[in-house]
Amino acid sequence: MITAIPLTLNLLILIGLYELSAGTAGLTGQIDWRTMLDEFDRSPALTFMTGFVAYVIGAVVVLVHWIWTDLLAIIVSAVGCIVAVEGLLIMAVPGPLFAFSRRLIANQKLISMIAAICGLLLIVLGLTGHADPAAL
Repeated sequence: MITAIPLTLNLLILIGLYELSAGTAGLTGQIDWRTMLDEFDRSPALTFMTGFVAYVIGAVVVLVHWIWTDLLAIIVSAVGCIVAVEGLLIMAVPGPLFAFSRRLIANQKLISMIAAICGLLLIVLGLTGHADPAAL
């Protein structure tokens, strides 16, 4: 696929590596999402700091990659927006977000498999994509 700038391809690979790692950790039992949510519930400081870090990462992606010209760029920009909003929600109103997350991870293996597959797909798109400034 063609995108306007090389940064899009690099960010796709980085986002894909994160998704693949998280999915693999869930599939292999290296992390238990339910246990992690329980730890968040017990630690407001951990919850707030995690939200802050997520917000900063999402905001940086939004600041350096506000590009909506092609599918690959849209994926990266949308992920940045979603992560920034998620970080703000974790800081401001973690309860409803954690309740939603508990329902989502009721089947950890399935969610982890989806994350790993999406991660692999993003990595492949990033590695096989082509940047062409004329695509702007």
